[in-house]
Amino acid sequence: MMIAQNIVRGTPHPEASVSLSVIQASENNMPQPTIIPRAEHTISRKAIDSDALKVLYRLHTHGFLAYLVGGGVRDVLLGRKPKDFDVATDAHPSEVRHLFRNSRIIGKRFRLIQVFFRGGKIIEVSTFRRPAEDEEGDVLCDNNTFGTPAEDALRRDLTINALFYNIADYSIVDYADGLADLKAGRIRAVGNADVRFRRDPVRVLRAVRHAARTGFTLTPDTLAAVQAHRGELSLCPTSRVRDELLRDLKGGAAAAWLELAHQTGVLYSLLPTLEPYYGPQDSPQRARARKLLAQVDQALANGRDVEEAVVLCLLFWPVLESQAQEQEFTPDRKGRSEWALWMRQALPAVAEPVAFAKRVMERACQIAGLMGFVTLASPGQGMPKKVVTKGYYPLACDLAGFLGWDLDGQNRPGPGAGAGGEKRRRRRRRRRKPRGTGASPT
Repeated sequence: MMIAQNIVRGTPHPEASVSLSVIQASENNMPQPTIIPRAEHTISRKAIDSDALKVLYRLHTHGFLAYLVGGGVRDVLLGRKPKDFDVATDAHPSEVRHLFRNSRIIGKRFRLIQVFFRGGKIIEVSTFRRPAEDEEGDVLCDNNTFGTPAEDALRRDLTINALFYNIADYSIVDYADGLADLKAGRIRAVGNADVRFRRDPVRVLRAVRHAARTGFTLTPDTLAAVQAHRGELSLCPTSRVRDELLRDLKGGAAAAWLELAHQTGVLYSLLPTLEPYYGPQDSPQRARARKLLAQVDQALANGRDVEEAVVLCLLFWPVLESQAQEQEFTPDRKGRSEWALWMRQALPAVAEPVAFAKRVMERACQIAGLMGFVTLASPGQGMPKKVVTKGYYPLACDLAGFLGWDLDGQNRPGPGAGAGGEKRRRRRRRRRKPRGTGASPT
């Protein structure tokens, strides 16, 4: 095979010859890749994480194929800084584990190796795998069948994510015409889009996400498959759907994602509770949510981290505002307590279709509950000291800032008020009688 002759260098591993023979036999019936040499592409090793390069070089020097794959290749070609780097190889998980003592094997549907480095950095290494034998079979069936580079590329979700960077000669290996789609600004599924999204409906979310992040256009067949299979997201594990949604909201293009998810209907397959408010064509609630999420995108672009609880509150806030108008809250302190209690019911109800982590939802309810000090503010009313000292108070101030409020400044105590807000009435201390000594008083 053309690639195998140029890739494997260094001292061969005892099992490498077996792997290569399997690859050569299997790829005879697979499409031949387009090889883009180093002189004809823009990927430089300077743009690749140094620890990812360590993993690639160690696999290569032990006689294994070692490719940088997925979003790392795509983002470097687009001139962006990748958030993570993934590696694919023909080494089996046990062989990778043997090479990297600072690693562990994870995964049930497909086993992966996580290689750990300082600072909490993780480089994921996967073995090339082939598509499931029965493409018409069950959704999300187990897939632990190892394969070849060609089979691995052709089982990926989108063509722009199926590009490989070969550390042996610094070339790009393209089995799915992903480089052409990248240059043309197209989001296209690998192979039959209908089959691809039926096999794993989570790919629906990934197609919308990458279209929003890149500004690319979904091809007609990919768009049709997105709309046809968005309803099958309910068949996916809730943890996967939740994680994918949070990646959409914290990926730096949440505002564009919201609009595209609305247009494709994906938003309402995820969160049907939003459709009455965000579904109409000229929805003021959706326009407000888009502006709020655009602020999150700008904050992330400036290097500022935004907590998940804050992002969730901003996504749902226009709905909560509309629902709050139908409520009657008592003025002053009692009303703020009613607001906090109501928020603990309303926010989880809006987000209920997606199983967000309890700790995240609890924090979201806490900081949204403190917004009652703004929506139901009284003149001269200061923040109670027990509220200001809460660990989540800074997050509440962040949320208020995105909403255009100054929670800390607006609720500072007025003249004559104590540090805790309203001036407290001073209590008189009762004098305690001296203990008797047993002698009668004179």
